Amino acid sequence: MKALLTIALLAFSGINLSACLWDSDTLSQERRSTPDLAKAILGNTEERADPEPLRKRITALKATPKQNDPAWWNDLAGAHIRLGETREAVALLESVLEKFPDDYGIHANLGTAYHLLGRYQEAEKEIARDLEINPDAHFGLEKYHLALLQYLVRDQDYQSRHLYVDELSLSLLAASHAHFHPRLGEPYVELAKRDFPGGFSEAKLYYQEFVRTNRDQYMAHELFIELAALDAPPVYREKWNLAEDAKFHEGIIYMASLNPKEPACFAMLGVAAWKNRDLNLAATALEKAIELGSPQAEMLKARVEDIREHIRKARSHKTGMWSDLSIGAFCVAAIGAVVVLVLRRFSRS
Repeated sequence: MKALLTIALLAFSGINLSACLWDSDTLSQERRSTPDLAKAILGNTEERADPEPLRKRITALKATPKQNDPAWWNDLAGAHIRLGETREAVALLESVLEKFPDDYGIHANLGTAYHLLGRYQEAEKEIARDLEINPDAHFGLEKYHLALLQYLVRDQDYQSRHLYVDELSLSLLAASHAHFHPRLGEPYVELAKRDFPGGFSEAKLYYQEFVRTNRDQYMAHELFIELAALDAPPVYREKWNLAEDAKFHEGIIYMASLNPKEPACFAMLGVAAWKNRDLNLAATALEKAIELGSPQAEMLKARVEDIREHIRKARSHKTGMWSDLSIGAFCVAAIGAVVVLVLRRFSRS
């Protein structure tokens, strides 16, 4: 898993969201790369698709129209998206949405196209629909797309308090001194309910007033976590617990590989690495999220500082330990040499 996360962090620059398509190329690509997602993530090791075959495909599809076959529409729209002609694909798919209301591919491709255009609310609706049709869509990874979209449709204030795999949000906020546990933030849920029986609105007003009139950063952070605990959860949590999902690592790596400039994806990768105690990798991912403009930037900086400090201390401790061991080994060797000399002298006498 460490290798997969490392590859993901190094390889995102050459991949775009068009790999989330569902057309005649998709199934063969994903079967070829599953369960080893390294091939899907290492998109920049392969040459970019030659546009000429895609142009020929569009020409051939138009020459033999099958307008009553949703697969024909999906292949045509998919070719346009792969060429970067997203608006053309949207126009095609929107024109047949009512004609094929129960076709998984139509909704998946339209949701992908909307996502590429930054139309997150419309994308979320289409991806939610394709998951109704096929709950195991994209080999069980499509629900991570839905979770990301349900994060992106929220305002920046909400995003500053949460990860898109929301089950781990409170744990990230509560983590300190480079220690992370998936259930670390759970006590804050009951604490927040007790402190603010009026719910989120009461907590937010109290938090804003506290920050305005106090300089106690520790208490402000504690209140911030309680505020996050009272946020309305994303709808996907009614069906899934992604933090405990068997495909958690595959899902977040998949989403990050398809969204190489999305800070939420790097924050999530950082947490996954941190959860595995891959601290250098975690810090690198969180720093990338900050660089990309994460709304969690200030909090992530503090987490990175904690991790880096922990790494420095660990290295210093190891250096000191090896120094002590070296001295000890020297002493043992010296004593041993003296013993050998004494034994030789006695044996000669």
